[in-house]
Amino acid sequence: MKSLWKKTLGLILISVMLLSLLAACGKKGELVEEGDPTITPTESVENLTEEEEVKEEPTEVPKNLQAATIVIGDWWTTDPNPEPQNKREEDTQKYREDIMDKYNFTITRKNLGTWTEYQEIVVTSIMSGDAGADVLVMDQQFVAAPLQQGLLYPLDTLENFDFSEEKWNDQVKDMMTKDGHIYGMATGRMEPRLGVFWNKRLFEEAGLDPDLPYDLQARDEWTWEAFEEIAKKTTRDINNDGTPDVYGLSSFSVDFFRGCVFSNNAKFIGYEDGRYYNATGEPNFLQALEWGYSLYEKGYHMPQPEDSNWDWFVSAFLEGKVAMQCAEQYKVSTWKDMDDEWGFVIFPKGPQGEMMTVFTENIVVMPVTLDKQRAEDVAFAYNLYTENTPGYEDEDWQTQYYTAFCDARAVEETLPLFYEPKHGTISYLSMIPGIGYGDVTYDLDAGAVNPKEAVEKVQATWKAFIDAANGEDSGE
Repeated sequence: MKSLWKKTLGLILISVMLLSLLAACGKKGELVEEGDPTITPTESVENLTEEEEVKEEPTEVPKNLQAATIVIGDWWTTDPNPEPQNKREEDTQKYREDIMDKYNFTITRKNLGTWTEYQEIVVTSIMSGDAGADVLVMDQQFVAAPLQQGLLYPLDTLENFDFSEEKWNDQVKDMMTKDGHIYGMATGRMEPRLGVFWNKRLFEEAGLDPDLPYDLQARDEWTWEAFEEIAKKTTRDINNDGTPDVYGLSSFSVDFFRGCVFSNNAKFIGYEDGRYYNATGEPNFLQALEWGYSLYEKGYHMPQPEDSNWDWFVSAFLEGKVAMQCAEQYKVSTWKDMDDEWGFVIFPKGPQGEMMTVFTENIVVMPVTLDKQRAEDVAFAYNLYTENTPGYEDEDWQTQYYTAFCDARAVEETLPLFYEPKHGTISYLSMIPGIGYGDVTYDLDAGAVNPKEAVEKVQATWKAFIDAANGEDSGE
């Protein structure tokens, strides 16, 4: 028994010695396999930290545009670097200066010519190989000719544009897509455009509530009939000499008659299955012209004074000679010094349609003459230039309009309607080079033709232009 106990004690002592030896070897890393949970972590952590410091990612070097000057061409710029007029403009200027410093480029604006000569300047300069600008702002009605002639760069082929981003205007993108490529762009929502302005003082003097159009619009009762009744009541012969001293309305014929057309679920040019077609012969179109023309025949529309300029109707509204005027929203700047207060509503609805505005958006293009690298640099810079100013990403889009109008109802009630799908549309007429609204409206305005004759006239004259826009031979 005693001998057995001694043997057992001996085995225990040997086991303890072996364990001590293994522990000592483990500390030196001689007998421990990688990943053994008994390893002391100090040395490995230190080594890993040193290794991480060696492999630290280098700081990204900003893209360098090599001091490139990128020019945006338009027809209105008078000062390429105007002084900011408010905090937002100050912040936008600072943001743009920062991106130009960071990426080593300059972006500036340049007036290429007057509005009347702009389209010809753009087309001829691109054809000559010197477009005069890297980015060209085009009135919507100017873009069809250079697009048809293959003078515009396919923007979707540039890596520095991503047209799936929310900032790009989908309506313009769709309109400027041809043969699977995008040739024009715009950022943000469409600008508010066609509507009806009215003089509140003249409404009161005619015994009408000065806010009547707002109330009718709010109740969805702003119709052709309501518009005509107001035009009748505000057309007044104050001195009883047989000639009205105040008329119900005066407008540019293009603005008035296209309001009539689109508010009656009609259009000048249709687009279906990838082809444009003449839609002026459809019943809703003729009905719209007939109603609009009837206001001339009834004497509610002020006739053009002798020896007056083509835009005589503007001064007629400014001077309080007419109660209403159909015009685009940008006219607010024209009325800013007007003595009388005025309001703004959408165009009234016809029997076949809805209250309606017609969008006309400036479209931004690039000349096809740019080489690939230059085009990519321009796209990179313009993409940054058109980003929202930091800090203003969530700004209410209506804020900028309050100071432009006489009352808040125009901003809070009228302008939101423009962005409801059933109240806003785009016209495809501008996509057909060689034709215009005036082909239908000018002679109507002058009383030279009646509505049916105006429609018949353009059936023949527009055919060749539409066929050309469709890439077809008219056979003539």
